[in-house]
Amino acid sequence: MNILRRELKAGRKAFLFWSLGLFVLVFMGVVKSTGVTADGGGLAALLDSFPRVVLAVFGMAGADIGTFGGFYAVLAQYALVLVAIYAVHLGNSAVSREAVDKTYEFVFTKPRSRAFILAQKLLCALIYLALYCALYFAFSAAATATLGLAAHQSALFLRAAVAALLTGMLFYAFGALFAAVAHNTETGARLGNALVLATFVAGVGYDLSDKSSLLRWFSPFRYFATAELLSGKLNIVFVVLCLVVATAALGGAFWWFEKRDLAAR
Repeated sequence: MNILRRELKAGRKAFLFWSLGLFVLVFMGVVKSTGVTADGGGLAALLDSFPRVVLAVFGMAGADIGTFGGFYAVLAQYALVLVAIYAVHLGNSAVSREAVDKTYEFVFTKPRSRAFILAQKLLCALIYLALYCALYFAFSAAATATLGLAAHQSALFLRAAVAALLTGMLFYAFGALFAAVAHNTETGARLGNALVLATFVAGVGYDLSDKSSLLRWFSPFRYFATAELLSGKLNIVFVVLCLVVATAALGGAFWWFEKRDLAAR
């Protein structure tokens, strides 16, 4: 039995569904940018009259949406939320799919260790996450090329995709950890979704505070800030933090999964 091939096949439909959502978001956003950037600053002036909390919730605080780069950076915030939710689903599903499908006996009675089987399932989830972020880059480039917009923005699209992958890895790892720790699959899924919501709220709080706020450390949605992406940078501190924390969370997922009573799930 090829576990990796089996998992890739099982996750194919969900991947296509999430990819369609990303496609619609990116293409509609890029199309919308044509009207905003051609507005001559009228919309930007209107947004300046909005309460800052409203702009923060919609990811527009401090962004110059009158330029394509500024508008795309706002769009990237929405794409990041989509990536985070999908990443939590991938991590959770990698651990709990057998409980949902009632196939524990089929998979875990094979002459392979639990750690090996879980590693294959998590590898499949990571492959789908990487492909999803690659599609994010491809959709961005294709949308602008199709509409004849924003030439020479490939570097920005690549930075946004890499930032999405690093952020997604955090949520993917915690999705797996929560699924391994939780007593049932529903609890693990709820914990993962609650993490997305809590960190998003922390990001809004960061936008409303001064930029030295510690809230940034608690919101992966703000690890790679708009201004930094536009200036051509990925904050190396947060790159390392994403990798270290994701690795630790995955280690915890393996540890807890080894201890769980599969029959009781």
